[in-house]
Amino acid sequence: MRGITLQRLQVFCEVYERNSISAAARALGLSQPTVSKHLRDFEAASGLTLFVLERGRILQTADADAIYSESRFLQDGIGQLEGRIDALKKGVGGKLSVMSIGLMMNHFVPQACARLMQKMPQLRLILDISKAAHQMELLHAGLIDLGIMAGRVTMRDEEFTLLGRGKLKAIVPRENPLAQKRQVTLEQIFDYPMVDTTARGPIGNVLEEALRTRGLSMAGAVTCNSLEAVPPMAQILKRCAIIDEFTARSLLQTDIVCVDLEPAINFDIWAVTLSSTGNRNAIRLFSDALRSLLAER
Repeated sequence: MRGITLQRLQVFCEVYERNSISAAARALGLSQPTVSKHLRDFEAASGLTLFVLERGRILQTADADAIYSESRFLQDGIGQLEGRIDALKKGVGGKLSVMSIGLMMNHFVPQACARLMQKMPQLRLILDISKAAHQMELLHAGLIDLGIMAGRVTMRDEEFTLLGRGKLKAIVPRENPLAQKRQVTLEQIFDYPMVDTTARGPIGNVLEEALRTRGLSMAGAVTCNSLEAVPPMAQILKRCAIIDEFTARSLLQTDIVCVDLEPAINFDIWAVTLSSTGNRNAIRLFSDALRSLLAER
């Protein structure tokens, strides 16, 4: 009986209901020879004669009547299963809680959400902003499903997926001579007064490591504990600063100019979750969307 597959059972039921192999083939989107083969295989697997040919028409046998009667509950079950699968694809009854660092929230996370909602329009989506350490706490507490973070990360039992990479940029006042350059070194920009961001942040720890390898120091800099505070402070105080390219993208027309660093200082962007987290399909779709957006920029 191992030859009685779900597809062969579906073919049998379709032929039984329509009294026609060609009509069943059209309804199933299969070729007529394929339907005929499935029907022959089904009869061979069951060891029964289910249809007979009489004057060019196929007629059901008593055995076919009995099998069809027993198989109807399977057809109903298949319909329910297909409905459930369709509901899961659309996100019916599901949710996804995402927490991201701020630098990804200006453009990329909202765009990834839009792409996810196109595929799962009935998903309940919950968004928040916080630093990586807080994301880890909430992830292990079961309060979020997915974290988005950048820079160096410490891995424990979490699942990390690399989504892409970003780079640091310098921002300088327009009247500063460095504003006329296409690229500057850290040594050049540190000849001027700076606005710093705390090393506890995703960009601050990347910058701190770069400074340490070059023997540079932020001594005398104005330090901001929030990365979002750095550009306005740099503009008002007319100081230089180092920020990420994503924050730089969101800057309006101001009195500061973004300049590339030479050599480039890159950092990784991660999706982090736990293997036990529930809505794996939504997590995968969101992560894939964010990865694609980062690759397209």
